[in-house]
Amino acid sequence: MSNVAIYMRVSVLERECMEHTEDTINSQRNIIKSFIFSQEDLKNSNIEEFIDEGYSGSTTSRPGLDRLLKRVKQRKVDCIIVKDMSRFMRNYIEMGDYLENIFPFMGIRFIAINDGYDSSKEVQNGTDLDIQFKNLLNDYYCRDISEKMTTALFTAKRQGKYTSGNPPYGYIKDPEDHHQIIVDEAVRENVEYIFELILEGKTLNEVAKILNEEDVVTARKRRCQIQGYDSYKGRWNTTVDETIWSHSMVRRIVKNEVYTGTFVFHKSSKSKLDGGVNVYHPEEEWEKIYNHHEAIISQETYDEAQQILKSRSRYRNLGSSKYKNKSPLSGLLKCSKCGYTIRFLYKTDKEKIIETSLYCYHCRMLDEEEKLPNCEIIEKEVFDILKKKFHADAKDKKELLDEQKMLYDLNDKLTKKKVKEFERYKFGQIKRDAFIKIKNDIAEDTKDNLERIEAIDEELKTCGNIVSLTKETVQKYIKEIYISSVGIEKIVYR
Repeated sequence: MSNVAIYMRVSVLERECMEHTEDTINSQRNIIKSFIFSQEDLKNSNIEEFIDEGYSGSTTSRPGLDRLLKRVKQRKVDCIIVKDMSRFMRNYIEMGDYLENIFPFMGIRFIAINDGYDSSKEVQNGTDLDIQFKNLLNDYYCRDISEKMTTALFTAKRQGKYTSGNPPYGYIKDPEDHHQIIVDEAVRENVEYIFELILEGKTLNEVAKILNEEDVVTARKRRCQIQGYDSYKGRWNTTVDETIWSHSMVRRIVKNEVYTGTFVFHKSSKSKLDGGVNVYHPEEEWEKIYNHHEAIISQETYDEAQQILKSRSRYRNLGSSKYKNKSPLSGLLKCSKCGYTIRFLYKTDKEKIIETSLYCYHCRMLDEEEKLPNCEIIEKEVFDILKKKFHADAKDKKELLDEQKMLYDLNDKLTKKKVKEFERYKFGQIKRDAFIKIKNDIAEDTKDNLERIEAIDEELKTCGNIVSLTKETVQKYIKEIYISSVGIEKIVYR
């Protein structure tokens, strides 16, 4: 029974222009599954789905596609099926490489239903001229349609239509006109309360702690309620902002002019160069439509809150961000108590890091924080563990390779011995029972040798010359490190 992977994708622009992207995904799913069940050689296959919502076909950096290609590398996929090639990839050069080189080499069948393409029926192990030309057109089409849709969305926004996806906390889309937003009465008072606390002189952290103590619903939890999900888990990757209030979440609300009834857009746009990264525009280039929707707070309240935030800005550590990735453990440390990512606080002297402290923001905001060891202590522990577990110098590797060669030679001798003993049995020199015992002993020894050969293979794959703790070394072996006040609690290896 073969393993079939079906891949479906909805672009970011399609998601913004459509109310229900799930309808598009279902449409692709129905087309693909109808095709599978109509094929004798596919209808009994194991089917696994891979989905990307809100990702362009011009980029290969997509979570669903990454998972699919990982399964391909693990040899757990025999066939990939898409509705059409543009759903899989629009870059004609990379698409051609997959169709002509990678998939044939991996022995993977690729089917694009609407394009009438099936690699198992192609000659020359790849793509013919019309498929290459179609991929080239897909590449150009992607650029052309993206620009047209961006222009259409911008025009719609200038007409006062809200086309920016989910409205900010405190608003929902009007059920009678999804291009307009109305106040979410269930959380209106929460927004007003946040501005009141700021005007009372509370800091962003103090406001967040108050909201957490009073169990005020967060934006992500409220979105789950509106969309009918029991939990944010499984729908989004969890972050602190999704489960508790944080200072950054409070800041986003206080600095958002939408609460005065003003629709602000053109804050950023995607660059036509650099892979379509976001380019942020200066405030004077932003476009605004006043009295666009019902306000939750007055313009005077909003302006006063901005002045308060501005007066505090001089106390911010403006240089700390450039040190955030200095530790090779950055992004890998997790709190063993709550599971959230540990944050790094760098103490510097003339741009030189002299000490790195660790803390769990999630626990801190819930007043459940415990003092964690300094980063330098954790780094030393990790280095010692990796060196003990994975380090092997040239001499160690040679010994492993020599042992492996010896086992291969031994198995070769055992095979020859089995043939010789079989000949002796056939010529009546030994009895059947004696031959069976010898054959079983040889099979057992051969099996033990093969297991050791495989174990050496695994050792050779993982062992390395670990002389210092670098980001590359850590990421090669470690997925997550859970720590507490006593140090490392658990390491999850790759």
